[in-house]
Amino acid sequence: MKFIKPQVIISKCLEFDACRYDGKMISNDFISKLKKYVDFIPVCPEVEIELGIPRDTIQIERSSDSLFLVQPETGLEFSDRMNTFSKSYLSKILHVDGFLLKYGSPSCGVSSAKIYPKGSKIPLGKGPGLFTSKVKKYFPMHPIEEEKRLNNLIIREHFLVSIFVLADYRAVNSFDSLYKYHAKHKYLFMAYNQDLMREMGKIGANDNNLSIDDVIKLYYNLLLKVFSKRVRYQSNVNTLQHIMGYFKNDVSNSEKKHFLELIDLYFQKKVTLVSINNLLFSWVLRFDNKYLKGQSFFNPYPRSLIEAEDNKFL
Repeated sequence: MKFIKPQVIISKCLEFDACRYDGKMISNDFISKLKKYVDFIPVCPEVEIELGIPRDTIQIERSSDSLFLVQPETGLEFSDRMNTFSKSYLSKILHVDGFLLKYGSPSCGVSSAKIYPKGSKIPLGKGPGLFTSKVKKYFPMHPIEEEKRLNNLIIREHFLVSIFVLADYRAVNSFDSLYKYHAKHKYLFMAYNQDLMREMGKIGANDNNLSIDDVIKLYYNLLLKVFSKRVRYQSNVNTLQHIMGYFKNDVSNSEKKHFLELIDLYFQKKVTLVSINNLLFSWVLRFDNKYLKGQSFFNPYPRSLIEAEDNKFL
């Protein structure tokens, strides 16, 4: 299966440039692997506002319910400069499928940037960096993650599914291509949100006789909403059992038992969706089910991105 490369804005210090405050680049094996499959758009907001490399560290400080970007060593404050750059940069983006940003960064952290009381060295909590705060304002429904969180296989799987299915939507430019897109991702959407899946189908049917441009926009807004939350375990299980129904009269009792055991492991968070999909797709091939062969539910992103440990229970 061919995949359209997702367009993802990434913190430049992650595998792209030695622009971290200490003059280093952060190595990340998974991001390095992703480079072949994703069109990354690197950016370092701190370099863009001319803080230099290396540089004294900056931190977020709260004062009178406002957040400020401060450099403790120099006493300088960069909030206005960062906010101006962020607005200018993000307002010019015509299309993006997701964001992959630096954990803990006062500019790029998604939910991990430390927030300090003014003049204190003891943080009072954590939140988004100043650049990321603007990302969330301009792209509130888009996939956004920190690199460290992708060590969690469930979070990684959701992020990959989201950016690749969103990228696939760029090929939709007609009612026919929209129909094929919706049919291709039917079971994936069913797993994420069955109600939204039906609503998207109604938009695609275009009973209100809207223009294709209006329909594409309305559908896309719901598509972003589908991926705004990770799929629930029970929804995935319902979809898996629905698909298993295609083969209930074809597979042996021992195969059915193995399937149910995998479902139980999935509920215990001891095995990923990939593992069960591999089993079901082997039945799709074995019984040559042409309809299911085209479902992205089995193959939403390049299979070579699946790590060996994802399949350890098979």
